[in-house]
Amino acid sequence: MAKLQNIWIVKPGENSNRGNGITVCSKLKEIKNIIQESEFNKNNTFIVQKYIERPALYNQRKFDIRCFAMLTLVNNKLKGYIYDNGYLRTSSRPFINSKLDNRLIHLTNDAVQKKADDYGRFESGNKLSFGEY
Repeated sequence: MAKLQNIWIVKPGENSNRGNGITVCSKLKEIKNIIQESEFNKNNTFIVQKYIERPALYNQRKFDIRCFAMLTLVNNKLKGYIYDNGYLRTSSRPFINSKLDNRLIHLTNDAVQKKADDYGRFESGNKLSFGEY
């Protein structure tokens, strides 16, 4: 089993949709530089979280799961609903931990992946649907 590394994902707490401002890094100095030299407003927050170094993979590529749920509280009764349909978003490149600067390996965001030459090569739009579409 491969030795765990010290890998972190850093993302802005605000205005971080579409993969903007997300970085994968392995050194405390890199994290500090990202936060101090950020193009984002200095009053914003950052999320620094441990990166999953041995993620579950789909055909040797990273993926995330998009599913939809809703919680309601009516008359002090909590109810949960989950939509049967959902999808996986896949990366365009095989997973490898050593290339932290390659966003096409580590981020499955549509806005990031659609810039890849091989976008849609494995799945249409880098997505796999599940449920009753």
